Amino acid sequence: MSRLDEVAKRAGVSKSTVSRVINNSGTVSPAARQKVQEAMRELHFHAEELKRSPDGSAMIGLILPFGKHIASHSFGIDIMAGAEEKAFEQDYMILIGNSYGGREVALTTKMINRGVEGIIVLSGDQKNREHAELLAASGIPMVLVDQKLEGVEAHLVRGDNFMGSVALMNHLLSLGHRRIALLSPNRHYTHRERVKGYRFALTEQELQLPPSYEVLVESGVAVETELRALLRSEDRPTAVYAADPGQLGVLIGVANELRLRIPEELSVVTFDDTYAALPEGYAGFFTSVNQSGKLMGSMAVELLFRQWRDPELGEQEIVLPGKLNVRRSTRQL
Repeated sequence: MSRLDEVAKRAGVSKSTVSRVINNSGTVSPAARQKVQEAMRELHFHAEELKRSPDGSAMIGLILPFGKHIASHSFGIDIMAGAEEKAFEQDYMILIGNSYGGREVALTTKMINRGVEGIIVLSGDQKNREHAELLAASGIPMVLVDQKLEGVEAHLVRGDNFMGSVALMNHLLSLGHRRIALLSPNRHYTHRERVKGYRFALTEQELQLPPSYEVLVESGVAVETELRALLRSEDRPTAVYAADPGQLGVLIGVANELRLRIPEELSVVTFDDTYAALPEGYAGFFTSVNQSGKLMGSMAVELLFRQWRDPELGEQEIVLPGKLNVRRSTRQL
C-alpha cells in the first residue's frame, strides 16, 4: 500500500482528496482537509514526502456511446468539449472511450487501471450495471450524464426532457393543434421522459387520441409503414412531435412521399435538431427544444470536483432546462 493509500484509508477519503490537500489546491472542504491532516500526523507523514508520490494521475475518464462513426457535430462531441474545458481549468486531462459495441465494462476497467481519479459516463445500455459496480468497488467517483442508469444511485447531470416536451406540446396546442402524433424511440430514460411530457400535455387539455397516434420506435425496427398509414388516415394528425432528432429524416421522407408540406399541411416539432443529420434545406428549420451538451459536460466535471472537495456529498441530480426555439416548421392551424 502506497503512502497516499495509507493516508486516504486512515482519513476515510479518496487518494485524490489527499493529493489536493498536500498540494494545497483549495478544492477540498475544511472537514476533509482536517481529516487528511490528522491522518498524516498519526502516520508521521509529511506533505513534501507525499508530494513525491506518483499516485496522482490528474486524469478524468469520459465514456460516451459515439457510435460506429463519430460525427463532427454531435451531442457526444459537445459533452466532450464541455468536459475538457472545465477539466483543463484545474490542470486535468480527459481520457476518452467510445463505448459503441458494449465496451463500457472493458473501458471502465482500463481507465481504473490507468489511475483515473473520476469517471463520467453516458450509458448506452441502461440495464448493464457492471461498470457502475466496478467503480463503486474501486472507490473512484462517478457522474452519470444525460441518462439515468437502472438500479444505480449516482450523481447525475441531465436535461429536463419532461418539461421540454411539455413546452413543445404547449406551443402546438397554442397554435390550435389537437390531433398531435408522437414519433419517439422507447428504449432510454431520456425518451421515456419525453413520452411522459407528451402524454401529460394532452391530459392537461383533456384530449384523448387514438393509440395509433403514438409511434414508438423499438431498436432496429423500421417505422415507415406505421407512420405512412397514420399520415394517410382520414383523421390524420395535423402535427407530429418527433421526440428524437434521429427520426426527422424518416418523417421528412414519408411526408414528401405523401406530398404533405411542412408546415402548411403538417406542423413538426422536435428535440435538439442541431444534432440531427438533416436533408439539404432543413438546417435551422424545425421548432425545437435545444439542450447544451457542452454545459452538461462542464457540469459533470464540476460535480466530480464537488465530490473531491466533499467525499461525503450526498447524491446530486442537476437538471438543466432546454431552450424553446420557434422556427418555420409550425404554423397556426
